[in-house]
Amino acid sequence: MTRELWDAVDREGRPLGFDLVRGEPVPEGAYHLVVEIYAVTHDGRVLVTQRHPDKPWGLHWEVTGGSVVKGESPLAGARRELREETGLALPPEAFTSVYVRPRREIDGYPTIYHSFLVRFNPEDQAISLQEGETVDWRLLPYDEYKRFILTDAFAPGTRDRFLAHQPDFDRLILGAIDGK
Repeated sequence: MTRELWDAVDREGRPLGFDLVRGEPVPEGAYHLVVEIYAVTHDGRVLVTQRHPDKPWGLHWEVTGGSVVKGESPLAGARRELREETGLALPPEAFTSVYVRPRREIDGYPTIYHSFLVRFNPEDQAISLQEGETVDWRLLPYDEYKRFILTDAFAPGTRDRFLAHQPDFDRLILGAIDGK
């Protein structure tokens, strides 16, 4: 079995010069990088996926995301996760950074979240799910997404991070729809 390696970084995202291993304790002062990608259609529908039942928070809904692996930048990790979990392959310039946020997760992993927003046309690319990761997907109009994320069907971490940065998402998503 291959161990997943992460670059250890400090709270500001600077490399610490050693690796972290998924599932092993993280030394004090070390963080690992995680990306979340809000894939949004040009008319403002948000792509959500349902987690595989065998994963933590199984069958809960979320946006695409995952750990940045050793040697990857957050942008490269976001592109890889989006391609693996949804089949969407988009160029680096399609990704807009929404926020960077350090936090200690419930499972104890100190994490720095890099959140991105990307626009895509579902008529240009087919959405395909990654076996063992996701089991369903939906495209929700933004107003519906904002209601759905408040339900128990949504992964709580995703909900909490979205709500903490909702004005940024409103500006980026609604502004583009309104042509601003």
